[in-house]
Amino acid sequence: MTKPRFTSLLVPEAALVLASLAAVAAKVGADAGGPSWILPAAQATALGVLVALLARRRRRWVDAPRAVLIGLALGLLPTVYGQVGGDGVQAFVVVRSAVLDGDLDLANDYRGLGARAVATETGTPTSHLPAGLALLWTPPFLAAHAGTALASALGAGVAADGFSVPYRSAVTAGSYLYGVLALLLLEAELRRRHGRGLALIGALGIWFATPLHFYMTANPAMAHGASVAAATAFVVCWLRVRQVPSTRGWLALGLLGGLMTLVRLQDAVLLALPLADLGIRRPARSLGLAMRFVAGAWVLGLVQLAVWLRLYGTGFLGTILRVNLVGSDGGPHVLDLLFAARHGLLTWTPLYAVCIAGWLLWLRRELGLAALAIGGFALSVLVNASMQDWWGAEAFGQRRLLGLTPLFALGLGQALAFLRSCPLALLSGGVAALGVWNLAFERIYNSEVVSRRDQPVSLDRLAPAQVEGAWRWLLSLHGRLPPTAWALAYDNLKGIWLDDGPRSLGGRIDLGAEPPELPLLVGHGWYPPEAEGAVTFRRSRGRGSWMRVPIRAPAAYRVLLRLRPEMEGPLSLTVEANRQPVGTADLVPGWSEYSFRIPAGLLRPGLNDLGLAYSSTPREAQPGVAGRNAAVSVDWLVLAREPGP
Repeated sequence: MTKPRFTSLLVPEAALVLASLAAVAAKVGADAGGPSWILPAAQATALGVLVALLARRRRRWVDAPRAVLIGLALGLLPTVYGQVGGDGVQAFVVVRSAVLDGDLDLANDYRGLGARAVATETGTPTSHLPAGLALLWTPPFLAAHAGTALASALGAGVAADGFSVPYRSAVTAGSYLYGVLALLLLEAELRRRHGRGLALIGALGIWFATPLHFYMTANPAMAHGASVAAATAFVVCWLRVRQVPSTRGWLALGLLGGLMTLVRLQDAVLLALPLADLGIRRPARSLGLAMRFVAGAWVLGLVQLAVWLRLYGTGFLGTILRVNLVGSDGGPHVLDLLFAARHGLLTWTPLYAVCIAGWLLWLRRELGLAALAIGGFALSVLVNASMQDWWGAEAFGQRRLLGLTPLFALGLGQALAFLRSCPLALLSGGVAALGVWNLAFERIYNSEVVSRRDQPVSLDRLAPAQVEGAWRWLLSLHGRLPPTAWALAYDNLKGIWLDDGPRSLGGRIDLGAEPPELPLLVGHGWYPPEAEGAVTFRRSRGRGSWMRVPIRAPAAYRVLLRLRPEMEGPLSLTVEANRQPVGTADLVPGWSEYSFRIPAGLLRPGLNDLGLAYSSTPREAQPGVAGRNAAVSVDWLVLAREPGP
């Protein structure tokens, strides 16, 4: 049996790469105002190529576990935020100025982007970021420029000026792609060490149970997605060249290390690991290998030095130390960085504790590598704990330690391997639970419902917010899950019903005092609550008003409403249950009670729509009338189950 040729393996994967890049281009086009169907169509095409690859019987690089990662990456593409903000603005103006203007005079670039310029002490527009992110953004920026110039030449209303939406969307999509490449590299390294199943679990855990997902999708304009990619390429390259030493390999490792440092200066601590490894193992030609490594890193260092000299002059060092907040009052805040409620590494990201435990387990198998990983972690913690804002400003978790992602992944792989005797489903479930917790935490953090983004988040406030977020997510699944399954999930998560159960509302809803346990009970078609003396009520808004009432035990019910008309002339009210009319009543002036019967079979276990439809509104009866368009005011509603036969 002959082995398949390299080209026969490469060509199908190349088709997948092209289809995936086409999906990214479609995402940029959709962000720029293109047809809404182009992105779903491009995603479907790429997924079709992926499925076709899996159907091939020949040996292939893309197998089922890797297909999961690639499929998720394609599916999450629309969630990537396509605007440049925060520190990313400083990288963007450098790219645009260097590529399109051929200089580093950034005044017109800030102005064209509509952003406030970062300035030196003399007022000259500058950039405080190192040049690495700008270097990594250059390829997607150039691709966007080529595509935008072509579209503009064909008559599209988009400017090829370096400022329009395609450029901004392209660089953020580029950060996302770099993050995906890092995950594929990590999966390959974990697979080499622990097999396919654990590699997939580890890669998914690193993706969804750490801040990486947030900085790949919600805030890709920051340097952290690119930082993970550069650091991962550096660490994986080191693990390979240490096994088969070559001068070219160590030169390439130095170049990757220089790029990693240019993306985030704090990640330079990882440069010490290969040098320490050479000093400990002392392989043949170790001095020559170390010199090649340092030379490669120094080449990229010269690029950064040239940029700093252009922006700041010969006194650049003091400026760099100042703008990077080096030097903390009160000494290194190591314990705060690890455990504080304000973005603590382990309190915000519990998966990292598993990774650290994995390093300790790793000591028994590869003492040298494990000790270097622990040493790199300790050094990085010390450096970042010595910064003035050790919490990372408006960070989701300890964002500045994301450069340690490849080391964390290696530790997670060791921990999963130690638990290999456990069923794979159990390991997957544990990592999935941490991922769900982290993803929900992202929404809580972004919405600032617990605290501002730069402030502490204590567990006594986070846990209820997590439950609230899960409940709102469950509400979004209503109608897509079987009614019985949804009701069981709701019963365990919230357990507040209108009609029955230990936390029943007793069938009564006060429209002017919405139950705090069910803040979404009152739906649309209402004005805010009001009070007249002891009576609290809501006025209707428009031709219909709705409530979403949780019913545990469907049956025939009697609905009793206390309301008053808010307009003169004849007015009738129709009550609907799940869009089906159950009765109509003519309303009389003043507060009165009206009764309607809901037959058995109209209500279902779970959420039910209860609607009030009005025959007219004040603006329909008197066109041009000012004020609220309220047909009625409703005081309360009582839903009572009718006696059985």
